[in-house]
Amino acid sequence: MVGSKQWTNWGGNQTFQPSRIVTPTDEADAIARIRRAVAEKRSIRVAGGGHSFTPVVETDGALFDLSKLSGVISADRSKRRAEVAAGSKIAALGAPLWQQGLAIANQGDIDVQSVAGAIATGTKGSGTAFGSMSSAVTSLRIVNGRGEVVDIDGSDPEKLRAAQVSLGLLGPVLRVGLQLVPAYRLREENVILPMSEVLRQWDFLLAEYRHFSFWWMPADRSSHMYKLGEVAADHCFVKLLREIPADAPEVPVGEINGRTDRAHRIYPDGTTVAEFHELEYMVDAADARSVVEVMRELMWKRFPDEISPLQIRWQKADDAFLSAQTGRDTTSVSVSGEIGRDYLPFLRAVDEALRPFFARPHWGKLHFLDRGRVERLYPDFERFQKVRREMDPDDLFLNPHLAHLFG
Repeated sequence: MVGSKQWTNWGGNQTFQPSRIVTPTDEADAIARIRRAVAEKRSIRVAGGGHSFTPVVETDGALFDLSKLSGVISADRSKRRAEVAAGSKIAALGAPLWQQGLAIANQGDIDVQSVAGAIATGTKGSGTAFGSMSSAVTSLRIVNGRGEVVDIDGSDPEKLRAAQVSLGLLGPVLRVGLQLVPAYRLREENVILPMSEVLRQWDFLLAEYRHFSFWWMPADRSSHMYKLGEVAADHCFVKLLREIPADAPEVPVGEINGRTDRAHRIYPDGTTVAEFHELEYMVDAADARSVVEVMRELMWKRFPDEISPLQIRWQKADDAFLSAQTGRDTTSVSVSGEIGRDYLPFLRAVDEALRPFFARPHWGKLHFLDRGRVERLYPDFERFQKVRREMDPDDLFLNPHLAHLFG
């Protein structure tokens, strides 16, 4: 299906008019239509779940919607691997993988993104033993800027490391291979604690739980932004998850914040409507405590009218060229601007405060990087660029936002 209409993202802060929106019916149709756009030398971008706050999918050319390319293509329980269609929503994978005795090792709080979009931007959850979803990618099928169907896997580690977090710059992704884990359940033990107690128990909580993350509230109404219930100022909503074997006896699901269920049902927090615009940067995990103190000082003293919670999560290091976790275990730091307010001075101040910590962004969330900072922050930038130029010699997959960073 081909049409032309205005496209708007989930957050409502990115709107543009592509020359056409193309919705292929299956993989063969997608390949044919991408090849046609390549032959016409059109700018090509792909819209996943529309979950990025940045203009990462904007184009005045062809915008591809690959949502009909969905589902588990194959699964190998012995190797704990699966190949999935790139347009699949993360939420659509949990049940069929569970039936195969498999699961994604870790997820974030939202599961409505497409798999391809999630890995392209470096989406992740929290847990010191777990990397981003991109780090679990074992293979990809991509249509490059020559119209060629390219299958990338571990036999070409240079291309694989470039493709694991690519912002769509290597071409539309049709299939994704994922390294998985045996199916598991999670038990919630979410609590509200004063910040002083979170700081006191910091190391214990990191070691004790599979997933530890928290939202610190600078004001009494901060928790309302993320619908976390009533949490007093200088207190934290602490998300704590323990792993339970998949073959453990069935138990009642329980109430929210105390549930036990299949992992893919526990991770998502139910957020379906964007009521904020988010910035998220990753710093070295060794600097986490220092960064939290810098952020609290900034928010309380310079921006007391900003109510955004401060969310803190952890991720394991990886080696993807454009990953925020490349070469270091990280702690992610996120804040949000209220829709309808001029939040840019606050977010720019956060960006400045985190620069000394060599903070790298989640590519789908608001950031203030320029080309020079990208080159400094990613040691393998030129290796990525070499693969990008090979895959897209005519720069068909760039848009103005990405050309500013990679053109």
